[in-house]
Amino acid sequence: MNTGNKYLRFGVKLVFGLAVIIFVGWKVYQMFLEGTHKGPFDTQYLWIISGAVILLMILNWSVEAIKWKALMERLNPISFKSALDGVLAGISTGLITPNRIGNFIGRTQLLDKELRTRATLLTFLSNLSQFVPSIFFGCLSLLYITTNYYSTPQVFIFITGVLLLAAALALYIKPQLANRKPLNYLFTDKIKEAITFIQNEILALKMKLLVWSALRYLLFVTQYVLLLILFDQNFEALILFANISVVYLLMTIIPGLLFGKLFVREAAALLVLGQLGIPDLIILTTGFLLWLINIALPSLIGTIILLRKK
Repeated sequence: MNTGNKYLRFGVKLVFGLAVIIFVGWKVYQMFLEGTHKGPFDTQYLWIISGAVILLMILNWSVEAIKWKALMERLNPISFKSALDGVLAGISTGLITPNRIGNFIGRTQLLDKELRTRATLLTFLSNLSQFVPSIFFGCLSLLYITTNYYSTPQVFIFITGVLLLAAALALYIKPQLANRKPLNYLFTDKIKEAITFIQNEILALKMKLLVWSALRYLLFVTQYVLLLILFDQNFEALILFANISVVYLLMTIIPGLLFGKLFVREAAALLVLGQLGIPDLIILTTGFLLWLINIALPSLIGTIILLRKK
């Protein structure tokens, strides 16, 4: 990719990011102007909670960098800074791909060419390790919610989640299960070699990745809870945590399109959080703010890192 195209992509992301910021700011301003919600600006905890959300974003991507560093240890040991640069670059390239599957492009761009194929599969392993906690906590939360009321759609989501969890765990621990007839006819020799490479990764490392992934999950769900509390949603934290976990469960099950599942999350949040009586504007506003903090801002930093790479 030439320099002109790189700057064009950066410019598109910058314009889109600024447009979203203006849109969210205008909606929040209208909300307070019309007096439909007293808002968080009347509370003394505004700056404390806002600072905590930013800090959790930094911790979130730092944990992902620790995961990437651990994965690269056997292939090509890297420093924490290099791992963080790779993660941020991956956010940038993954932003405009479905389900953020393009995050491997940014990560591998910072590596030598001969390492990129195996590093790509390691990225897949990292993503799969994050998939497992999303399904696990989502199903657990769904069980908690259904103790209060029972409905067929929730049972369907739960069963789907359990099946996905079982499949994800099986492929995570033994990826060679995918390298069988007739599915393996679709694989190139390089992909087959890479699957074998992942298969040989020690189980202790895979379990360690799951622990780090669970921590990441708790971090970004806590962010969501804090933002809803900031907007004066007077629910118990556990209720908010459970419902937000169901939102992320739906996000995991439903395929995403562009911009890191931005609109998938908002649709899922409207469906789930709306049942709690949270106003639609609050749901959309918190969702956009999360996207801006967790995806858009790191993506811009990642783009700068890629532009500086020679």
